[in-house]
Amino acid sequence: MRNIYFLLNLLLLFFIYNKHSLVYTKEALAELWDIEDSELLYFFAIEKRLITIDQILQPLIKEHILSFGGTYINVTKKQVFVNTVDPSIIPIIKNSPELMHTDYLNFITFVNANNSIVTLADRFLKIFNLIKQFKPKSIQCYIDMELNNIVIRHSQTINNNEFLNSVREYNPIFIQPSVNFPHPRCKEGINQLPILRRDINLKILGGEGLMNLLKREECSVGFWARDNNNENLNYIVTAGHCSIKRSRLAGTENFAHMSWNSPQLHRLGKMVDSDKIDRYDFGLINITDSTYLRSMKTLISNTDSKRFAELIMKDGIEVTSYGSHVCKSGWRSHVTCGYIKGLGTITTDSKGRAFKDRIYYSKSAFQISCAGDSGGSVYSYLQDLETVGLSGIHLGRFGDFSEFLPLNLILSKGMINYLSVGHYINTEEKTSIYGRTL
Repeated sequence: MRNIYFLLNLLLLFFIYNKHSLVYTKEALAELWDIEDSELLYFFAIEKRLITIDQILQPLIKEHILSFGGTYINVTKKQVFVNTVDPSIIPIIKNSPELMHTDYLNFITFVNANNSIVTLADRFLKIFNLIKQFKPKSIQCYIDMELNNIVIRHSQTINNNEFLNSVREYNPIFIQPSVNFPHPRCKEGINQLPILRRDINLKILGGEGLMNLLKREECSVGFWARDNNNENLNYIVTAGHCSIKRSRLAGTENFAHMSWNSPQLHRLGKMVDSDKIDRYDFGLINITDSTYLRSMKTLISNTDSKRFAELIMKDGIEVTSYGSHVCKSGWRSHVTCGYIKGLGTITTDSKGRAFKDRIYYSKSAFQISCAGDSGGSVYSYLQDLETVGLSGIHLGRFGDFSEFLPLNLILSKGMINYLSVGHYINTEEKTSIYGRTL
């Protein structure tokens, strides 16, 4: 009997020790869609078709913007939903040349709605003007296509009453964010103090860790970029709030790289001072003279996956469909995925400063990002589980919502281009099209 108790205790310790490997058995996207890994390719094809249909529908309904309230896709239901204010216009859409002689109509559902695109856009603009007037703190405001209304997410602990009362005439939906399922890694800390090391065999991937050596705080690698006007200037793109302006200007701030689950640091360089850091919240770490420039790879870390530990970055992807998937790779929570919830958004910070153009993504009631993920790669899969298209960098979360800065804004405002497959540093160390050393 004593031996049996001993074996049971041993098994219990084994399961506790391996709890993380037991939790993360599925691919992150399979977790989002609540399917098995074996079904992913089928649902990839479904999502691709739905996005194609949605892209056809969007200009069609804009010709009748008083009659429709936008569109969104649902991959598991295999439908594009069209918010419909005036059902009499539905036959016009169905009989359009783009849809008439296809099977696309089998994937379209027209649903009754109260608010047209014009109504939503007008209310959103008026609410934005009130945000500029009252400067509410720590809110998220966006048009929710599924709810066919404007949503304002705010914290109960922050007094924004004057603003909240002023917007009631526009009938938005007020939500106080919450998380029912916290991410297990968000409570973890660094097990031991990282040590600066030199590693000539290092690979630096999107989603791996960055440490501000002055603040001793963590962020994540976004992607590798080069200056538009000088291809010899190389950068790591990450979140701007990873840096402190005072120390940045004084030249006392340095950043180092951390691999997932590794206590070792590798010194990289300083963040370039720019007004884009505060205005848009992205920053460029200059790695041109770094020992580890040749360590940069056009890959994203995904080591929790049994089959695809490194994801290959191809072309950038602009997100256009509400309800489509997006994933992020970050130092703390690793790879997680969510649904696109808000494309036209307004975010305010703790000082009341307003930021436009961020994109919200979420898995309802789940925490899909943590402190330390800021700056990490945001991407969508390209019809398989190894190749992805970059969409931007992760900036933060509010309850079960996360947000990212889109790639096209970063590239245009930063005057940079991002490196995808096929780039290499010098003639002595060429890389294959997958960014791996030949």
